Amino acid sequence: MQTHHISLLTKNAKQNIHLYTYVLGLRLVKNSVNQENIHIRHLFYGDYLGTPGSVITFFVLPLLGHRTDGNHFINGIRLAIPTGSKAFWKERLSNTGITVTETSEGLAFADPDQIPITMIETDHQLTEWQIVPHNGIEPKYQISRFLGTELHVPDVSASQIFFEKLLHLTVTNNVVELEGVEQIKLVPTPDFSQVTRFGRGSIDHVALRVADEAELVHYYHLAEEQGWDIEMYRDRGWFKSLYIREPGDNRIELATPTPGFSLDESILKLGNSLGLPPKFESLRPTIMAYYAKQGIDFSDDGDLSWQDH
Repeated sequence: MQTHHISLLTKNAKQNIHLYTYVLGLRLVKNSVNQENIHIRHLFYGDYLGTPGSVITFFVLPLLGHRTDGNHFINGIRLAIPTGSKAFWKERLSNTGITVTETSEGLAFADPDQIPITMIETDHQLTEWQIVPHNGIEPKYQISRFLGTELHVPDVSASQIFFEKLLHLTVTNNVVELEGVEQIKLVPTPDFSQVTRFGRGSIDHVALRVADEAELVHYYHLAEEQGWDIEMYRDRGWFKSLYIREPGDNRIELATPTPGFSLDESILKLGNSLGLPPKFESLRPTIMAYYAKQGIDFSDDGDLSWQDH
């Protein structure tokens, strides 16, 4: 099983877009809104195609306060960079004023919302169509995918059983083993009484990829049979999703790889305007009117070509 995406919270869209496109070189592949609440903007980054496994998304909440990482939370983003590119990334990040630390795994730094990010060298490189053009980063250095995160939980053994029993994944030394070097680390939380409160940089959920809708439905029925906490099943248009709370109360999503982000926009125009799946298209005038009052027209953030100037 592979990663599909990870979804987080940010306070400042412009600051967020600057880091993830201008500095990290990802493409804004979908410039949209939260389908559960259209008054919350939703930004999707990834490789040029928005390939499942490369995607990082952010819900934009301008009034967000500080987060409290309490008795359960998801923490950090692990990103794959090609073998031999660590020196390039250390220099690039340092030149933009970001404090970078070398660790045993790779490069560690924090984004503006204080999200821990680790860059890890792997032998994976983007294919020709996945390469993001005009981002100032040679293809041999570009970020290739999202490798995983950490689940902080009160009972590691209970969370381990969830991954083993429902998803048939191997857990070794508190590490859920995904494909290749992808992984989810299970970390025990020391203070059970501290209540988790979402804020800037909180992670809403991590999503794992299933083969297709049939497999997603299979996991739905299996989760019912095994008694896991199913939150919802949703057709997001670009993919279908099943949300389940693992025993540590962190949200895990299972998601299909298709139809993909080109369902409503051409590949060449991804992220350049408000992207909506077909069932939300009738709400476009309402959404545009709401965001116009905030000075947002969804047309200013998706094109990286300005970086050449």
